This record gives sequence, structure tokens and C-alpha cells, in this order.
Amino acid sequence: MAAVVDVIWSCIKASFYIYGFWLYSSEIITFTIPTAGIGAIILFILVHIGRIPPPDPATVEEILGQDPLLLERDDSKKDIKDGLYVMKSIAHRGAALDAPENSISAFRQAKEKGMTAVEFDVALTKDQVPIVFHDDTVDRMTDATGRINNMTWEELKQLDISEKHPMRHKYGGERIPLFEDVVKECLHLGLRMFIDLKGDDLKLVPVIHNAYKTHKEMYTRAVVTSFNPFLIYLIRRGDHNITSSLAWRPHVYASTSYSGAEGEGRPRYNSLPPMLAARSVDVINKWAYNNLYHHMLGLSVVLLHKDVITSEVVRRWKERGVRVMPWTVNLPLEKQYFSRILKVSYLTDTLIGEENGLKFS
Repeated sequence: MAAVVDVIWSCIKASFYIYGFWLYSSEIITFTIPTAGIGAIILFILVHIGRIPPPDPATVEEILGQDPLLLERDDSKKDIKDGLYVMKSIAHRGAALDAPENSISAFRQAKEKGMTAVEFDVALTKDQVPIVFHDDTVDRMTDATGRINNMTWEELKQLDISEKHPMRHKYGGERIPLFEDVVKECLHLGLRMFIDLKGDDLKLVPVIHNAYKTHKEMYTRAVVTSFNPFLIYLIRRGDHNITSSLAWRPHVYASTSYSGAEGEGRPRYNSLPPMLAARSVDVINKWAYNNLYHHMLGLSVVLLHKDVITSEVVRRWKERGVRVMPWTVNLPLEKQYFSRILKVSYLTDTLIGEENGLKFS
């Protein structure tokens, strides 16, 4: 089925390219002002009117620290010990391989091990309580079953999220934390935060706005990120001072996972129509990610799957004033490559290799 879908999809794309080229060429020849050209101008005007400017660069640097790539070029900034902050790496879900992911204990351990930034996920319960949890269901993390959006906070707070973790003997009884409690703990610990919004629920927008109003320190300590550009747009439209990021990987709408070596993972849909629709959205999303979103949303960071990042990708985003951060970098050699060769900060699931004094130069 997958092979057949790939062939059909390739033929559809080829026909669109051929037809589009023929149509546009005919309009150039037969009309003084091509209709397609007028459409492009209208789109440009709409994008320009609707765009949100990025936050103050000084604020972004306060959160992310000095750009590692610039340290390489500026000899006066090479000595990191002279009070310059550099965000070398981010503990993804608090370093989920070393402690129960998205737990208060994980964030505390990250701080104890010398990390300066953590990433965590925000979702809403059935009764609209913001919690820090990644999956749509509790099945992978606990002995219970059920979807997060079908369970109340009263039900969820009883669950042990260390139940299936390899270090459960050390972290028995770990509970799902509230978003508010995690924000307070990270601010108390002096940790920078990457707040990943799960799903497409627009009710997350006021949750973020309220958090920033309650904790003004978040403006210089937090980045809000998501795979959904519309969520980021609404958040920044409501508050231009919030620093934001957008995450991306190939085939995010058509498949559940991706690997550079193996390609797409399990397809999200089994029937042909929804699969073709998902692939169409992936094509549009990829184009917009590379050409439109950063300008429209005022992005400061892009979080990219580690297998799609090259020096050319880093350079292209750098020219746009946007930093690249790969996820999820766990092997020591990969950490060396991204920090020493590509000179970028990265997200990691484990603190192994972080104690070895990895440097950017």
C-alpha cells in the first residue's frame, strides 16, 4: 500500500508541476498581466499586512544566550567564561532517558547536572486544566489507559508516571505536574524553558498568555514552540513580546515518525484519500516552513529533526536571523558533531555526554 501511495503521489505532484508551468507560461504569453502574477502580489500584500515582527533581539539573546556560530567568528567573544551565557543544550522533557519525562524530578536533576535549559510539553485535560505531559494517552507512561482529553485532572493526578521508566526504583510515585507548578519550579531553579504546545487546541493560547501575565520573568526565560503555525501566530498576535519557535520534520502529517536512514515511519492513515490529503498538507507545510512562516510569525528559533540539518540549512536560517536547534540528539558523537562542527545548540534526552565538557570550539 505504501509503495502504491508513493507512486500515485509522485505522479500527482509531477502533473501539478507540469500543469502549473504550462498554465503560467500561457498566461505570460497571452496576457499583459498574468492572473497568477496578480495572485502572487495579493498574497504578498496579505502576508505583509498580517506578519508579526520578531521580538527584541536583546530579549532573544537573554533567553538563548550568545549564538554559538557567532562566537566562532568573533574572537572577542570566544572566552565563554567572561560572563557570556551560551545555551549549549536543552534537556528534552527534562532528559527523559535519565528520569521520568516531564516530571519535576527530571527538571531538578537537569539543574543539578549543570543544564541551563529544559523543554517540556503542555496539554489540556478534559476539564481544561493545563498539565505537563507529552502523549495523547497515558498508556506509554503509566499502568492506566485513556486519552488525556477524556480524563479529568482529578483522575490524572493519581497516576504514577515513573511506573514504566527504567529508573523507576529511584523515582517511584512521580506524578503528572501542573503547568503552573513547572513554570514556578523552572523560574526558581533559574532554568530557561522551551514550552511545547501539544495538539491543535486553541484553548492553549489564553493559557500561555495568562502564564506570561502572571510570571513576567518568562519574557526573558521562555520560548513557546509548536508544530502548529496557527497556534504560534495567535500567541504572538496577542503578545508580540513572546519569543517563539516552530518545530518541523518531514512527513509530519502523513507518518507517525521519521528517520534519515529509514525514511517515513508508520503511516497515520490506512485508506488512500486521507493519506493523499495528508501528503498534500505536508508539501504545502514544507514550502511554507522554508519560505513563509519565519516572516509571518516572527520566529526566533526553528526546531528541526536532527537528520535534516546540514551546514547549508544552518547557514540559510542564520541569514534570516533565526537559530537552528536539532532534536533529539542523544549519542555522544552526535553531540560532538552538532556542537563542534555545526555550532548549534541541541535538544537531548540524556545528560550522558554533557559532563564531558563539550565545547563549541
